Amino acid sequence: MEKPLLEFKRFGRKTHLMIQKIAKERGIEFMAGPQGQVLHFVNHREDCGKMTFIKDIEQELGITKSVASNLMKRMVKNGLIYLEVSEADKRAKIIRLTSESKERMNKIRNFFDEMDRCLLTGISEEDLMTFFQIMGRFYQNIEKLEKGEANG
Repeated sequence: MEKPLLEFKRFGRKTHLMIQKIAKERGIEFMAGPQGQVLHFVNHREDCGKMTFIKDIEQELGITKSVASNLMKRMVKNGLIYLEVSEADKRAKIIRLTSESKERMNKIRNFFDEMDRCLLTGISEEDLMTFFQIMGRFYQNIEKLEKGEANG
């Protein structure tokens, strides 16, 4: 197997289709686009004990203040988040997930934890270490390509 890009593409496609199929069968709905990105980002930061402000969303998504503000308004309207005034700075608003969004994110996390366990069935710790070492080398080679340091 001397065509790793082709194998990555095949594996990625097969994994994507399998995940979509199983998620659909279980009624798990993923949110695409910026709203899904915001939910994932805020959920991750809450797990780490960090507060998320609109400026954090601007930076994470690479969007302007007005676009972020409109996105927050839509998400509040859709019942995905609510905004809380910061005690430290009354002008700043903390973004919080609604209980429905938290439940959705927990279902998604549990689903992906299960998918990871299934993928790792029959794979030794040693093989997994080798896999990550090789992936690390692939990442290094990709970074070299990005910088124009290709010597292929």
